[in-house]
Amino acid sequence: MIHKILSHLLTETEIENLKPSAADTDNNAVLQELLNSNKLIMVDWKGEGKMYEIGNFFTERAAKLKHNVAFDLKQLYDQAAESAHETGDFVPVLLSIFKPVLKKASLSIVLLDRGNDQYYIGLTMAKNARILKKQSDEFWKFREFGTSSGEVLYTVYCTCGSMNMWQLKRGELLVDDVCQDCGKLLFDAKGEASLPVIKEYF
Repeated sequence: MIHKILSHLLTETEIENLKPSAADTDNNAVLQELLNSNKLIMVDWKGEGKMYEIGNFFTERAAKLKHNVAFDLKQLYDQAAESAHETGDFVPVLLSIFKPVLKKASLSIVLLDRGNDQYYIGLTMAKNARILKKQSDEFWKFREFGTSSGEVLYTVYCTCGSMNMWQLKRGELLVDDVCQDCGKLLFDAKGEASLPVIKEYF
């Protein structure tokens, strides 16, 4: 099953050289190998761990897939920085900016959903993106970036230890809301948060 999924993400040579192999039944071990060998990257919801991390990944993966795409990384990153106004906005904004550039080269950004607040980012041929989604299972749950519902899941961990969650349409302001357990004000009338907010875009 893993081999079938990875055949729409990697080249045949890359699959053959995987250690552990794509025939391995240990999903976590295969995922770790994909991350270690830079065939997928994991980026925190707050942003990149190093400058141009996502841009360099796309450049390298595009070349591996035999699609040499020239990126003006500084221009694309400057554009993302101007559009991302809140913590947590930068990665989805940056991916949105890269998407049409990659589409011209018949490439698609895919995300692996592991049910946490990290972005697991991959790159594949555009024709493979939908097939990859259809062949996804409980562990390897891929979707093409930009095929989401247009909603945002907000998560705030209150100082009392309670986890508070809201799912809203993008652009809809979360205002005047409190912790479900202790009543602490988490979002004021202007939508400003008193504690860190984790955002997941759907």
